[in-house]
Amino acid sequence: MMFLQHTRYYGIYKNMTKWPAKNNYLEIYRAAYNNAADLLTEAKLLFEHKHFARSYALAFTAFEEISKSQFAADVFTGLCKDEDFNKFYRNHRSKMKWMAWVYLDANSYPYDLKWIGPDIDDLEEINPKEPSFEKRTNALYVGIDFQKQKIINPAEKISETDAKEMIHIVEIALYRIWEISGEFGGNQIGIKGFMK
Repeated sequence: MMFLQHTRYYGIYKNMTKWPAKNNYLEIYRAAYNNAADLLTEAKLLFEHKHFARSYALAFTAFEEISKSQFAADVFTGLCKDEDFNKFYRNHRSKMKWMAWVYLDANSYPYDLKWIGPDIDDLEEINPKEPSFEKRTNALYVGIDFQKQKIINPAEKISETDAKEMIHIVEIALYRIWEISGEFGGNQIGIKGFMK
């Protein structure tokens, strides 16, 4: 009886259409990009209210959403294969590697400068450290150091500087994507646009 049920269900799955289809990757690109922008706005609000650990966590999550958007765009444009998307989608480390260019840009002139006003030459130099998934985890969860017999709250692990740097990286990512694929750039979405 189990064998018959299994083959019946297998037949259903065999006849299902493949999802996501190519057009869906463009939708994924847009949705993930827009979600990243929303997460950045919320990370900034948390930063302004001195909730640096949660600000870091949301900014890091925005960074991952940007990565997802870029990979989806690369599947849509044919740079990457759609069968690789599902593996990529679930792997935090892959998302970080895919966005390594942002960390480099955020540490390069002129992207390492942020206007703080009010005068035109009121600039702050920001040289962010590489984003860390471990730090994102520390921003959300209470840690326990069994050897030192210590409980570590997220606020003890994530500094104002950490949150500021992660926000800066996300701002640079969104700006560079706009610069390359937006009105200012060449209208090519995804990482492929950076390869011209």
